[in-house]
Amino acid sequence: MVGFSQLHAQGTGGTPSYGIFRYVCEPDDMEVVEAHPYRLHVRMKRSGTLVDVAATAHGAIYHVRRADGSPVVLQLNRRCKLAKDDCVNEKGEFTGNWNPAPYQCYVCEKTDSALGVHRIAVSFKSDAQAKEYFDAELDGKSVDDIADEARRLWDAALSRIHIEGVDDSERRRFYSQFAQTFIQPRNRTADGIGWDDHYTLWDTWRTLFPLMAIVDPSALADNVNSFADRFERNGRCDSCYTQGKDYKVGQGGDEADCVIADAWAKKIPGIDWKRIVPLLESRWNGRTREYREKGYAVGGAHEGYCGRFKSGSATMSFAYQDWCCAEVLEGLGRKEMAAKFRARSGNWTNVWDDSAIDSPSGMRGFARARHTDGSFSKTDPRKGFNTDFYEASCWEYSFFVPHDMAGLIARCGGREAFCRRAEYALENGIVDFGNEPGFLVPWLFAYVGRGDLAAKGAHEVAKLFAGDDLPGDNDSGAMSALYVFLKLGFFPVAGQDTYIMHGCAYPRIEIKLSRGKTFVIRAVGGGSAVKAVMLNGHPHDPLFLRHSEIASGGELVFVK
Repeated sequence: MVGFSQLHAQGTGGTPSYGIFRYVCEPDDMEVVEAHPYRLHVRMKRSGTLVDVAATAHGAIYHVRRADGSPVVLQLNRRCKLAKDDCVNEKGEFTGNWNPAPYQCYVCEKTDSALGVHRIAVSFKSDAQAKEYFDAELDGKSVDDIADEARRLWDAALSRIHIEGVDDSERRRFYSQFAQTFIQPRNRTADGIGWDDHYTLWDTWRTLFPLMAIVDPSALADNVNSFADRFERNGRCDSCYTQGKDYKVGQGGDEADCVIADAWAKKIPGIDWKRIVPLLESRWNGRTREYREKGYAVGGAHEGYCGRFKSGSATMSFAYQDWCCAEVLEGLGRKEMAAKFRARSGNWTNVWDDSAIDSPSGMRGFARARHTDGSFSKTDPRKGFNTDFYEASCWEYSFFVPHDMAGLIARCGGREAFCRRAEYALENGIVDFGNEPGFLVPWLFAYVGRGDLAAKGAHEVAKLFAGDDLPGDNDSGAMSALYVFLKLGFFPVAGQDTYIMHGCAYPRIEIKLSRGKTFVIRAVGGGSAVKAVMLNGHPHDPLFLRHSEIASGGELVFVK
């Protein structure tokens, strides 16, 4: 421990992010005395210094004292350095963040030396805004005052899901994971930059935003409206948006389209859909030239996207995003443009190499990268990680066609062949469930009528969450949201109104919905496998659940 810095991001994979306006202390080891979402109490082991921290929406308060209770005053290093030793100037202009765009940040800080109390507020807008935050949130308040206020907010957020029939250890584990899903993105509307800290939508569109659609639909609506704001203000809406700056990452194309389609399919209220139309229509010419003209993206020719852009993952992601655009635009009456997008959504087939053979299994036909001359890469199907595909192998991305599962199943040789392929992948550890491209794979068995195998796959994924560990980097709460869905008993096909069921992990779960409604999920019977599903007392399809059936309220029962 060398200090306490303001502004942090979750899940940047070790790349530096923020870490600015640091209170400097002597290097020391730290012992956690008490930790909550709303308060942190630590002891420095050698010096015995105690530090109590509580946060507001735009600031924090620190109470620092020695073991005998006497106050300690920390120095605020305004010329602090980020992890890459990128210096900042006196005007608060910063570089070296995960998003390389320079940005400005302002601070209002006051220290009560007699008490060892530091209060600090931060704004991305101006000194005046930072002071306004300070006056409204921190001035004259103690750590206890602010912690109590923060606790009430966290209690309100976490009480949206109530679980029953579990021990204290499991209860703590569930709510610790659930809390992680509220950390990012952040509402910086008062700073004039809308919802910020998307690191990146590639991480969050599959799990975090679909969970938001259930437990906090107003926040989802705010985020989608914020996409429109950004496009109107800056002419762009990229998958990364941090420090109020867009960053065209290209890990998987333009994932804002998937979030928008998810909100559209689930009929999330409060979105000004007319303002979304120009953003989506801009995607027609916004994908890369090779994708538009050849029907597939070419790695290296990324036209403004960063080096994470890969031919295979970009093509398959663009294809799904074209389908997402088509769904929304058609619903908004833009039928001609929707038809063009829908036709282009078949481009995933252009990176499907029927000649690719997985030697150990003998299975044929996998997605691969393509070169400018049209030739396929010769990548082994078990490879392709960060060559053909961003953070995934050819095997893994060959399961990613959520808008055309019938077409994918046919390419794999039919229902039985697809089932064998998916079983083989799961049994041989080919799919990494600790990374986003693999999230949906276990549930794909539902598309060939094998709900039993979908449930088996989901339960195998759940085993990876041993103790307090996560099976991968918790990018902006994406892994924690996956954990929550594993417990709820169904998993989202993000961008659509569909969930695939695998069975509730707890005896009873109650979700507080908007407008005073509740959705109760129960597991009854002593077995492990789901024998039947009941919705509001009536037999229900055991495989697929619609968002409207959740949003309407009621009771879902898994009979085991």
